[in-house]
Amino acid sequence: MNKTPRFISLMADTTAKALVKDDHYKWFYEDFIKFATGIDLKPYTAIDNELNTGNKVKDYRADTIFLNKNKLVNLEFNQDVHVHTIIKNIRYALRMAGNGYLSGEQYYHRYVTQINLNNKIKSAKVKKWNGKDYKLEDYKSKSYLKDVRIITIDLEKYKGIVYDGTNKYETYLSMLTAESYEEMEKIIGDLKEGRIIMEKLKELGLDDEFGAYYDAEIVHRKEINSARNDGRKEGRKESATSIAKNLLNMNLSVKDVMKATGLKQKDIKLLM
Repeated sequence: MNKTPRFISLMADTTAKALVKDDHYKWFYEDFIKFATGIDLKPYTAIDNELNTGNKVKDYRADTIFLNKNKLVNLEFNQDVHVHTIIKNIRYALRMAGNGYLSGEQYYHRYVTQINLNNKIKSAKVKKWNGKDYKLEDYKSKSYLKDVRIITIDLEKYKGIVYDGTNKYETYLSMLTAESYEEMEKIIGDLKEGRIIMEKLKELGLDDEFGAYYDAEIVHRKEINSARNDGRKEGRKESATSIAKNLLNMNLSVKDVMKATGLKQKDIKLLM
């Protein structure tokens, strides 16, 4: 009996890593990223930031990162976007900019561009800045960090777009929002490149080993989304203060910033 492929979303890190590592499919990401942001990923090399963990499930779940000399681009696939999703992304962008890439290597300065692909917005507060690019600010010098850039692609505005013969790249972005092969079929229409990607997704949907990694990511995301920040301090106060300053710039309330960073109200008010 023929096995029916399960639906595999393009909004999973597991899916992106599988396609980006394959020369036959990485063009899909290169094309829509260049269309939406102007960034050409062709000179970049896709890298595994957790290549040597020995934990295959974790490695498959690692983010999709591209490196070109001292320039690094990270793709964040945010299926469900909460306030804590944005906070996590800011922390990650700061960490990538401030640390060497591999342990044992000599430190070198690098420029980080984080591209947030935001799909389902779960917070009215997030809606206020969704779709906007923003820079991070150093809370001490009050100057913007020129080596860190965050770009947001609002996928909600591409939801429902179908191929009409002239909108190939918009169709690619619409494909990211699909929740079934039937929906993806309607989006793609007679777009040959879109059909190539969908057939690869169906192939992955029949692969039990890939399915195990894919399931591990889905479970992990649900765990993150259900575990709300309880106000505990994470990392050094200086890092928390930098994040707090940026959250205030994004119009979060003092109360929300307190919950997100673990800082006291008096410390946060000093940043305002």
